[in-house]
Amino acid sequence: MSANYDKLEYATYLLKHEQKQNRGEKCKDSERLKTYRAEWMFQRQIQDVEFADLKEAQKFAKKIYKSKTWQKLWKESVENNVAKLFDSNPQVVAMSKRNKKLSGFTNGRTVTLAESGLNRYTLLHELTHCLGHMHHGRSFRQTLLKMVGVFMGAEEKKILKNEFKRKGLACGNARKALSYHKWIESRDRMEALREKTALAKEQAERKAYDAIIQPCE
Repeated sequence: MSANYDKLEYATYLLKHEQKQNRGEKCKDSERLKTYRAEWMFQRQIQDVEFADLKEAQKFAKKIYKSKTWQKLWKESVENNVAKLFDSNPQVVAMSKRNKKLSGFTNGRTVTLAESGLNRYTLLHELTHCLGHMHHGRSFRQTLLKMVGVFMGAEEKKILKNEFKRKGLACGNARKALSYHKWIESRDRMEALREKTALAKEQAERKAYDAIIQPCE
C-alpha cells in the first residue's frame, strides 16, 4: 500500500515538475505578463524596424519562411505536433481598426497585426507562437531568442535575454526530474527536516510559556 502511494506521489511530482519547466504549455499561461513586461523594456532599448505597410510585413515574413532557421524550427514543431505539418507559412493579415488594445495576435496559423504592430519584433513574437508555442513559457522564450538573434541581431538577442533574466524568466534548458529513488530520498529528507523544525518550535514555545507561568510559592 505504501509503495503504491509513493508511486502515486512520484507521478504527481513528475506532472508538476513538467509544468514548472514550461509554464503555459499544459497549464495556465502564468508567465505571460512577466514576458510582456520584459519585452516592453526591451523595445525601449532598441531601434526596431518599422514596416511601411502590411505588404512589407508579408514580404519579410516570406523571407523568414525561406530561411534555414525557420525551416529547422518548423520541423521541430512538427515533431512535437504533426498537425503543424500544414502550417509552415502562416498568413499575415491586418487587424480591424476597431481593435485598439492589441498590436498583434495569432491562432497558430494566421498572424494578425494592428498598425501599431507593423514592426519586426511584433511579427517575430507572433510567428514564434506559430512554431508550436501558443503560450509564453520557457520554450516560447528560447525560440523567440533564436528568432531575434537571426532576424534582428546578436545585440538585440542579448538585450532581450537580459530583460527576461531581470524578470526571473528562465530561458535555459529545462531541469531534469529526479529519479524515483532520488525523489524518495529528497522527500524523506525534507519530511525529517520539517519534523525537526516543528519540534524545535514546539520546545521554544513551551520554554517561553514556562518562563511566563511561574509556579506559586
